[in-house]
Amino acid sequence: MSSAERRDDDLPDVDVREQRWPSPVWLIPLTALLIGCWLLFQTWYQKGPDIIVQFSSAEGIESGKTEVRYKAVTVGKVKKLKMSDDLKYIEANIELNKEIGRHLGSDARFWVVSPRVNRSGVSGLTTLFSGTYIGMDPGTNTDDLSFYQGEDRPPVIAPSENGKRFFLLADSLGSMDIGAPIFYKQLQVGEMIDYKLLPEQDQVRMEVFIRDPYYDFVRTNTRFWNASGAEFKMSAAGAEFRMESLTSLLIGGIAFETPKSFAAGEISNDGDEFVLYSNFAASQEKQFSQKLYYVMYFSGTVRGLAVGAPVEFQGIPVGQVENIDMRMDRESLVVRIPVLVSIQPQQFDEKISKDDAEATMRKLVEKGLRAKLDTASLLTGQKLITLSMEKDAEPAQIAATQFYSEFPTVGSALDDLPLMAIDIMASLQETLDSVKKLVGSGKLDKTVDNLNGVLAEAERAVKAAKQAIMTVDKDTLPSVNKSINQITLDLGKTLQKIQGSMVQIDRLTAQNSPTQYQLQEMLEELTAASRSVRSLTETLQRQPTSLIRGKKGD
Repeated sequence: MSSAERRDDDLPDVDVREQRWPSPVWLIPLTALLIGCWLLFQTWYQKGPDIIVQFSSAEGIESGKTEVRYKAVTVGKVKKLKMSDDLKYIEANIELNKEIGRHLGSDARFWVVSPRVNRSGVSGLTTLFSGTYIGMDPGTNTDDLSFYQGEDRPPVIAPSENGKRFFLLADSLGSMDIGAPIFYKQLQVGEMIDYKLLPEQDQVRMEVFIRDPYYDFVRTNTRFWNASGAEFKMSAAGAEFRMESLTSLLIGGIAFETPKSFAAGEISNDGDEFVLYSNFAASQEKQFSQKLYYVMYFSGTVRGLAVGAPVEFQGIPVGQVENIDMRMDRESLVVRIPVLVSIQPQQFDEKISKDDAEATMRKLVEKGLRAKLDTASLLTGQKLITLSMEKDAEPAQIAATQFYSEFPTVGSALDDLPLMAIDIMASLQETLDSVKKLVGSGKLDKTVDNLNGVLAEAERAVKAAKQAIMTVDKDTLPSVNKSINQITLDLGKTLQKIQGSMVQIDRLTAQNSPTQYQLQEMLEELTAASRSVRSLTETLQRQPTSLIRGKKGD
């Protein structure tokens, strides 16, 4: 037996057994695999939608760093930036989380938040420290999209703020901009959030937002007006100054109110449209839909009359000037200036119809209604058209023409001023010529000599009168004073005698005086005597012979 064989025989036998369970070592990679699957599941479960937002510029946006925030909470991140196919825009691939993805709607909005300074204020100052981020508004529905158009500026109002949006129509934007305040009774209740030009209407449509609960004050008949700047008006009642606030003076603003002359209408709905008036006074005027158009021809100049000038009846505006033109007849070479005006017949009667209004205007013209130019301001030379009932007016009617009916007019009193001035100058020239002839004829010198003689005679007469007065003072007045004193003494004595006589009369007529007693006795005796006479008369009537024969018995 070889040594090799002996070594193999010395080795112990190997007992081979089959292991039924894996080794515990495998638990480590298995656990790692389970954790990885769980993390992948959590990532997949919490992953939100991937969307593309298109911006005009990528200034401040960085791939993998720029966050998407809603109410200052991070809800997503920019994954990648790329150019659009036409190289006009930047497309940001944004990954949102699942919570915000459930509320993402088709009307969602995205914008870049960075420091901004404009007329309405300063915004985005926090990004100086935290960096630029993308703000978002998830919208109002759940019809999500995969592509959105980013906005160039952030919204003025917070996405979660409660309120209503309204639209205002105006001829121009004026001095207002995004963020211009909205006032109600000089309280800021909202802002202008957007504006847009409507080419088909040639108007600007402004979108305004009014917060809760102030939107309940917006009624169907509410009036909005441009409150930018300040208004100063001078009238017969005095001076009036109106300004909503210092903010509106600097950056512009809009105010609204329901005129007190109107009944409050129903509360307006979100999205209703209103007209934006130019100022407060225009918003308070009654607006009527019916208009009658007339053309007027004036004999004098129309300098100072402009488009928009008022047409008034007894000081109340009833219309305005719409157009001023100039036309020439080639045959007669007569130049005429037609002035087109519009009159609101409902200013005279709110319930009048258009047909009745035309018939009424014809009757008023037949009665003496005429139009004439008047000066509105002597300082500026502005003119207006006034309608007035003229006395002894020549018969006239509203004449129908090819386009507009012609309204009869009369000349203004100011039109005759040049003629009056010419007449005055002519009269003055004649007077000066007469004076010149009088001076040249020598009659004026004779008149002056005669006047000097008269003045000398008057001077001598004054001296004589003065001498007579001095004589009267020296001679006549002392004797007159002495006579007056004597008369005063005699008059005093006479008055004393009259007073004594009155005392005697008072004594005679006093009650219980002897004279009064004697008079009373005398009256009694006269009464008795009259009775005796009456008795004698009656006896003689019955017995005429009683004086001879004596009285007989009955």
